[in-house]
Formats: sequence, structure tokens, C-alpha cells
Amino acid sequence: MDLVINFTFFLKQDYDCLFSGTYPTLHSKLVDFQEELITLQVIEDDSKYWDALSSALAVGWLDVVVKLLRLHGSYRPDQIGIRETENGLVEAVALLITNMPRMRLELSDGKLGECYKTKPDFMKAWEKWRGQLTKLDCTPYWLQCDHQQTREGLKNMLQIMLGNASKLSDATCHWTELFISHLLYIRPFTSGLESMFGLAQKCVQIKPVTSHHKLMNLLTGILGENTEVVLAECSRSFGPWMIAHAMELLTAGSSHAEIVLHQEDSKLGGICMEELHRLAYAQVLSSHELTWQIAPVYLVTCPKQGMGMLENIFYRQPVQHKKVLLKSLEICRLYELDIIGSNLMKFAGVHDWKHGKKGSAVYWLQQAHDDVRLNKIAKQLFNFVGKSVSDDSLKQWEGLIELLSSETRTAGGLEFLNRYRDFRRHLQQVYAGVADDAAKQAAEALISLMKNSSTPKQFWLPLLYDSLKLLNWREHPLFNVSQTNLLMNKLQELSLAKLLPDYIDADLPSEALSSVRLALATNLGRAILEE
Repeated sequence: MDLVINFTFFLKQDYDCLFSGTYPTLHSKLVDFQEELITLQVIEDDSKYWDALSSALAVGWLDVVVKLLRLHGSYRPDQIGIRETENGLVEAVALLITNMPRMRLELSDGKLGECYKTKPDFMKAWEKWRGQLTKLDCTPYWLQCDHQQTREGLKNMLQIMLGNASKLSDATCHWTELFISHLLYIRPFTSGLESMFGLAQKCVQIKPVTSHHKLMNLLTGILGENTEVVLAECSRSFGPWMIAHAMELLTAGSSHAEIVLHQEDSKLGGICMEELHRLAYAQVLSSHELTWQIAPVYLVTCPKQGMGMLENIFYRQPVQHKKVLLKSLEICRLYELDIIGSNLMKFAGVHDWKHGKKGSAVYWLQQAHDDVRLNKIAKQLFNFVGKSVSDDSLKQWEGLIELLSSETRTAGGLEFLNRYRDFRRHLQQVYAGVADDAAKQAAEALISLMKNSSTPKQFWLPLLYDSLKLLNWREHPLFNVSQTNLLMNKLQELSLAKLLPDYIDADLPSEALSSVRLALATNLGRAILEE
């Protein structure tokens, strides 16, 4: 019973049906016999038992055959004495099956046969094994075997292993099974697709099929080295994955396939057939959110149209989903797609800015080194930072200004905001009653702002108006003569700038200009006397 259970499990796990359709196969035959196996009382009396053994042996399922042979009734302890010769013949056949020469490096666990790595060693073992088969087939012990079904069944199995073509044909159902049996027992030294294709045609004539299965058409195309047929069958029957991966197999050792697959064709838009099918599979991958990131693996190998499609795939991904964006950037870094990666970060920055995520927007624009947009952002902030030291609106933007100024490469409006923030901090300390050090630092910051070309002209008068306390510093003048002349020249230049159409007037009290002029004149006089 244990052997029956083991056989049942073995058959179900290792030999799933390869074909679909209504025509019979060895697999379906064994599955049907498997259902009857447990109910049989005397297994060797059933013709289906020997039919199943012959069929499994014909296609090389050696381990299944040996398992079934060990279910023979002569192995029962109460039968060994009276059926000794019969049991010996069964065991001899099982031993020959177990020792069948196989030209391969190794066998997986549980698989039977003797492995030989070189052709000379295999040929010697093959001839020796065939001699043992012939010797057993001619032994007089068959006359002492009283069980007719056992005698005929074992003799039939020996004929299969000896390569009897008619017996192999009777034991198989499909031409592919007959093809395998010929390679195993009649033509084990067959090499080359040409010889295999001729054998396949012969087997198809012996066992024709009423309907062509897609796998059969593909097999005949491969054996016949017909690249066009293989491509057509892969495309029609197995989808884009199969045809995209079949290219490497088709071009291996075949100059004709190399030409067919790699020759550029004007009908295909100037690309080769290999690139066409990789593009098709990549398009399938890119259409699903779980597989789009695999598409670049195929597109980077397509020199003509791959990069264009890859760029479109990246641009279709939602930039608001940061995990997807990071994955896209990682792929761009992996394949050195710096321009695409920079564009993706720009898109993310613009999207976040429009949706109120200003800090995130600045971060992505800085990563993309988008100085143009960063300076535009800085100019937009001019309307929010306030025009007076008493205005608290700057506080809510200090974090963003800090982030903007962290990028040292940028200039223009960003540089001004950074300097303006420092000036406001020092000036607030002065108004809070801090000592002369804060006043000196505020004066230096004012001069730095007025000298810098990035400071917008609309801020000149507000800066000077905020600095009235510095200009009228009681202890001593904070600005020397040259610095005061600089500030006065800026004030004069501002009077001319007001005539320009794009000038933006500051929202200050009407006496602001006169107050600044008086303070500058007073400071100049004090500075002259000081020097």
C-alpha cells in the first residue's frame, strides 16, 4: 500500500499534462490507471498494468516503471517460494531499467539511470547494457515462468528497451512520445537539429494528429530551424513574454536567425524584429502599476525607439506619489538617464508648489538644479516677506527662505532673501535694545544688501527706511563717508528708476523719502567730522 501511495503522489507531482485537447496521451493513460490501482487485487493479472508499464518505459519514466514493477505479486512474502523464477525475471528487468545508461552530467534525486559524461564512455556502457538485454531476452528461464501475463509483459518491455520500432509505436499515443522513445532506445546518438527534424517528420507520419496543438507547431518550427514559424507561433499562442525571450534562443548558433531578427526593416519603422517584440512586451509591462518598473530592462536594449518609450513611461507616472517618484529616479540613476531624472524632479517641484507644498517643491527644484524656477519662487516671496521691520509676515516664511538659501549655487532672488533675512534679524535685535554689536552687524548687512546686484530696487527705500535708527545712531555714526555716499547714490538712482514702467512703488508713509534723505545727510556730516 505504501508503494501505491508513493506512486500516486509521484505521478501527480512530477508529470502534469503538457498537452491540452481531446486526443489521448501517456500521461492521461497513467492517470486513468492510477485511479484503478488501489482497487486491483492481483495487479499482474490486469492487462492495463502491463500497458501502463510499457507506456511509461517508452518515454523514459524509469522511476515510475520500477515503482510499478515492485507492486508485482511475486514480491509478496507468501509467494516468493512458489514464484521464485517469476520474481527473479521481474527483478532482473527492474535492475536493467535502473542501470540504463544516460549521457548526462548528473540526475536529480529519485531519478534512475547511470550517468556518463563523455560519449565514448556512454557508447561502451550502452553496448554492454544492450548485450545484457539481449542475453536476458534469450534466457531459458522464460520457459519456467508459469504466469503468462508476466512473461509476455516483461518480454514486451525488453523489446521496447531493445528498440523494437513496432513495440514503441504500440506503447505511445502521440508523435512526440514516439519521437522521445526513438531518441531513447533506437537513436540515442542523434545530434543536430537536422537529424531531429527528420526523425520528427517520420514520427508524425507514423502517428499523425487530427488537430495541431500550439506547442506542437512550435516544436516542429524549432526542429526545422524555421525562425519565421517559431516567431509566428510564439506571438500567436504564447503572448509577448515568450516572443521577447525567444530571441536569444533563436539566434544561438544560427546565422540565418541572426539576420532575420537583427536586420532593420523599413516596414517596421526602421527597427529590427528583435526590437519590435521587446518594445511590444515593454508596453504590456508598462500598462500595469505593478510591472511598469520592469519595462526599462527591455527598453534600454532597444537603440531606436526604446529611450523615447522609456521617457514616456516615466512621464506617465504620478509625481504626487513620492514612492513611485523615488523608484523612477532610482531607475534613472541605474541607467544613467540624468536628463529624464532632472525633468521628473522639476515636474514634482512644480506640482508641489501649485498644491501648496512649498517646502517640498523647493527641495525637488533644488535637486533638479532648476535655478530659473527657484528665482521665480524667490520673486514671488518678495510680496510676502514684508516691507517693514515691524511686519511679522517674514516669520512664517523664514523656514522656506532657509531652505531656499541652502543651495549655494543659486543666486539672484534667492541670494537676496538670504541676506534680507539676516538683516532683519540684526535689526530686530537693535530695536529690542541690544548693544552696539547688533547695530554694527545690522549696518554691515545693510551695506551688503545695497551693494549686491540681486537686491530688487523696490526694496531699497524700505531697507533705508527700516534703517533710520542706524542712520541716527547716537553714540557714533555707524556708516563712514564712502558708505553714506553709496546709500545716497542708491537713493538718487531710485528717483530715476521710478520713471521706468516696471517699477513697483513701496507701500511706505509719505514722509519716508524725506526722512531717509535727512538721516543720510545728518550721518554724512557726522561721518565727515568723525574722520
